[in-house]
Parts: sequence; structure tokens; C-alpha cells
Amino acid sequence: MNPLSRRVRDARQKAGLSQGELARRAGVHPTYISHVERDRRTLGEDALARVAEVLGVSVAYLLDGEQAPDYRSAEDALVEARRLSRMGDAREAADVLAQVDLGGLDVDTAARVGLAHAEALDLAGDLEGSVEALERVCAQLIGARRYTQAAYSAMRIVMALTESADLHRAVARGEALLAQLPESVAGSDEVVRLESTIVWAYIARGDTTYARYRGRQLLAHTRRHGSARAVSSVHWNLAFIDDALGEPDSALAQLEAAIALAGADEIDRDLPRLRLDRALLLVSVDPPRAAEALADLDAAQTALEVGESQIELARADSVRSRAWLLLDDPAQAQHYAKRAVELLREGVRRDAASAHEALGDAMLAQRARTEAVKEYRSAAELLDMISSGRSAATLWRRIGDRLRVAGDEDERVVEAYGRALAAAGIRGVLPIPPRA
Repeated sequence: MNPLSRRVRDARQKAGLSQGELARRAGVHPTYISHVERDRRTLGEDALARVAEVLGVSVAYLLDGEQAPDYRSAEDALVEARRLSRMGDAREAADVLAQVDLGGLDVDTAARVGLAHAEALDLAGDLEGSVEALERVCAQLIGARRYTQAAYSAMRIVMALTESADLHRAVARGEALLAQLPESVAGSDEVVRLESTIVWAYIARGDTTYARYRGRQLLAHTRRHGSARAVSSVHWNLAFIDDALGEPDSALAQLEAAIALAGADEIDRDLPRLRLDRALLLVSVDPPRAAEALADLDAAQTALEVGESQIELARADSVRSRAWLLLDDPAQAQHYAKRAVELLREGVRRDAASAHEALGDAMLAQRARTEAVKEYRSAAELLDMISSGRSAATLWRRIGDRLRVAGDEDERVVEAYGRALAAAGIRGVLPIPPRA
């Protein structure tokens, strides 16, 4: 087949268009596209431009494919950005990708570049910039009727906004983007994962009763119409709901179901993240199961390293720190907590606050009270820049407890407890108690 004929056919199929629909929208005879794809006719200059516009690709791509200069430049940029991210230069990686001319690329390749750009901005700590990049990608994909890919981008938007604790916006944008997707893709993995992530945002915002209702509805629907992977993602988010409602055993059961449905490939991105969340629950239950948590983290470690997400690697180190502290090895706990803090040195994240908290716990266990207070205060400073919500309230309460045990000033302890109440939506100011 002529390369041009093949590219027209492939691009048409990606766009979800019939030959007749493409011909109608491009303003050519109904049989014209059929003849082009069978290499019986060629496309004139005007018709080529109209067909390319309808398909969401460039004329250069239809003529030269991935050998076109714009495509080679984009591929070079993706390779260079990956190298820079591996070296810890996420900001430079984002700058490289920002220079790519997306106008000469088809919508799918442009989306690859845009998603990589958003990931680099995320790693650099610029969550707002990451959301802006994802919004552009999502709008382009919806416009090109790439609905399942758009659902993935929308999921990333909700995740980024939830990570930055912009919880009301996370819920609002998630619901708005979900409403833009047609019913025809409602049962796809990507759309189910988007709705599951919206449920997660409701949990983080404190709407746990509604989240449980919505999650159970979604689970029933997905069991009837979705894949095993989609059902796994719903169980995953139901685990967060049960944990938020103080039902850790039920949360663990939900995660076990999610792991069983996720498959057996440890390199699969979902499975190591599921193991990471299970490890976090195992160090939080009463009594804690620290050895099991470390086993889960060991099983997930290789895949996490292959995925190269500094956030997930740091989260794993924070959980390792807590597990080793439970096993009465504060030196190991300190080692992993320090590594987590270093991985999250850029930007403002709830995970960074948790890493400083873990390091403070390790220092306190070694009777280094001054160093422990310093780490707890660092955690408090990070939390101070995060919006309110149930999870923020929980962290503030823990920081208040830690500062009190470490012997910090009463004013700081009371301030932390006051912030916990405020984050939970409880008004009022706690009075500073008189000193003895």
C-alpha cells in the first residue's frame, strides 16, 4: 500500500470516522476516500489539506509520516526530556518539551508530547503548570473525538488537583470533563478510572458518605459492563473510602480484590502502586503489620524504579521509614525518610509533609528532639500551603501530636490543632493555654 494511503486509513480509523463521514466532512465525493485508501486516486493539494484538518493530523505527516522534520524534532525532545528527568532535572525536561512545535504534529503525537510535558512539570513541583498542560491536551483530544485518551488526560487533571489539595476544583473539573464524554465510551477502562479518581477527590474533600454511595454504584455498573482492570480501579478507590471511614480491615479487603484483578505483571503500573497503598495500610492498622508492608514494598520496588516517578518512590520510602520504626530500627527509618525528603525537595506536596513527619519520628525515636521539632515544623510549613480537606486535617492533627510529644512551644502545638479543626471545616480559634 502507498504510504499516503496507509496513513489516511490509519488516521481515519484513529479518529473513529467512516470513509463516508470523512469524505462528507472534508467536502469530497463519498467514494473519493475509498479510492485514496485503495491507492487508486491521490489527494490534490486542497483536498489533502481538508482531509488532514478533519483527521487532526498535519499535511506533513500524511506526506512524510514520522520522517517529517516536526516529528523527528518531537521524538528527539521526548528522548532528551526523559534523559533529563532520569538525572533529576525535571524543570529542564519541561523546558525542552515546551519548545516543541505542536502545530505540525497529529493530535496523538501532540498529546504524547503534552502528557510528557505535564509529567515533567509535575516532577518539578509545578502542579498548576502541569494542570494547564493537561487541560490543553484534554481539550485537543475531545475536539478530535479521541474520547478514551481524553478520559485519561482528565483523570490526570483530577489527580494533580487532588495532589495539590485543590479539592473543590478537582471535583468540579472532574465532573465537568466526565460530562463531555459520550455514552458510547462510558464502560471503557479510561472512563471508569476517571470516575474512580473523581470518587477519590470526593474522599479527600471529606464527602465520604457520598463517595461510598457513588463508588458502590460505579462498582455495580463496572462489574456488568467493564473489564477486570476497570473493576480493580473501583475496588482501589473504595479502599480509600473505607480507610477514611475508619474501617481498615475492609479497606485491606478492597485492596486485595484490586490486586487480584490487576494481573500478575509486576511491571504493570497499577500493581506496584496498589502494593504501595497496601503497605501504607499495613503500617496503619492496629496491630501494625510492618514486616508484611516491607514485603509488599520489596515486590513493588523494581517496577517503581522502572516507572521513574520520584513521587511514588518517595512515598514508598516514607512507608519504609514507618515500617522500620515499628520494627524498632530508627536508624533505618531515618535513612529512608531522608531519602524521601530529598526526592520531594521541589514544590509543595502533601507527600513531602508526610516525609518530613516520618523523618521527625525517626529523630524523636533516637532522642534527637531538636532535630525532630525542626522536621515537624518543616511539615507544618508545607501543610500551611495546602488547601483544607479531610486528609489535611488528619495531617495537621498528627503534626500537633508530634510537636507536643517532642516538647515544642505550646503556641505551635495549639496552632497545629487549630489548623486541623479549620481544615476539617470547624470554625473557632483554640485559646493559648497559660504556662505553668
